[in-house]
Amino acid sequence: MIVGAILAAGAGSRLGRPKALLDWHGRPLVRYLAEVALRSGLDRVIVVAGPRVDEVRAALRGLPVDVVYNYYFGLGQSTSVQAALGAVPPGTEAVVFLLVDQPFVSPELIRSVVDAYRRTGAPIIAPRGPRRPGNPVLFSRPLFVELLSLRGDRGGRALIERHADRVVTVTVGSDEVFFDIDTAEDYRRALDRSAKL
Repeated sequence: MIVGAILAAGAGSRLGRPKALLDWHGRPLVRYLAEVALRSGLDRVIVVAGPRVDEVRAALRGLPVDVVYNYYFGLGQSTSVQAALGAVPPGTEAVVFLLVDQPFVSPELIRSVVDAYRRTGAPIIAPRGPRRPGNPVLFSRPLFVELLSLRGDRGGRALIERHADRVVTVTVGSDEVFFDIDTAEDYRRALDRSAKL
């Protein structure tokens, strides 16, 4: 079983509101990302929520996803990783972590990450564009204990650095797929770009 975990617990302090609830062409961004994850063929999808969790649950109503509340969202992304791992079912082989503020991730990219894992069995599968690495990143079960020991706002990046020789990369043609929304200007740019696709 390979599980997708959408990390959506940030308060969006630079944006002034939770990113998960941003309008994305008529639906909340978290719902759009959940639909992307579901279309990728993952065995199960978990959404980790923080502030306004009830609104996040309402945004996801009708979708076959599990919503997990991260009580410690203020302590950084590592706590959302740990909340997701605490909710995966027994027998989970690997978890693909997605960020709710990256709306250009596609089902095809998620599938390519999963396919690389099935083909190689590598403990970490990470996409890489022409200039930089990005998300979503897959971590397999042997690294769950290390993920559970993370602290602060680094997420899985620390493990990618620690186990660089064990990472298999999936090449993507453009870094634009990794575009993330941090500010109101980022949000405007993302909407403009998506309207042209």
